Amino acid sequence: MDTNQNTDKPKQIEGVAGSMSMVELSTLINRYVADIEKLKESMKMQSSMFKDSFENDAEYHTKSKQVKQVTRERNAIKQRILKQPAVEALTGKMNELKGEIKDAQEGLSGYLEEYQRVSGTNIIEGENGEIREIVPMYKLVKRKV
Repeated sequence: MDTNQNTDKPKQIEGVAGSMSMVELSTLINRYVADIEKLKESMKMQSSMFKDSFENDAEYHTKSKQVKQVTRERNAIKQRILKQPAVEALTGKMNELKGEIKDAQEGLSGYLEEYQRVSGTNIIEGENGEIREIVPMYKLVKRKV
């Protein structure tokens, strides 16, 4: 049995990461990025073949056209409803609330980062006694030039 399964990699990296050089970490990160890109390309090909399986079926193709027509009709009704003043007001209020939630979450994120730095722990107890864990989110994005 192989003990170096994918589920073991994060644990191995955690223990070794402190003793790795920047060059080693960069190499490892770049290898993971390349592996992920290969997996995504493979997924794209498999997904395309999957989709083609349905598109090549005559009955599915006919029903799909019917669904598209009904969807267009439904969307026309939806647009009519969205133009009603009461619904436009609700849409505006929901967008405003989404913005407030996003701002509050960004503020909370900053306070959680500071709490974790000051306390030295990633655990916090809520007012109701509920224990929560602070989880940092890291991801790699392409840099805009």
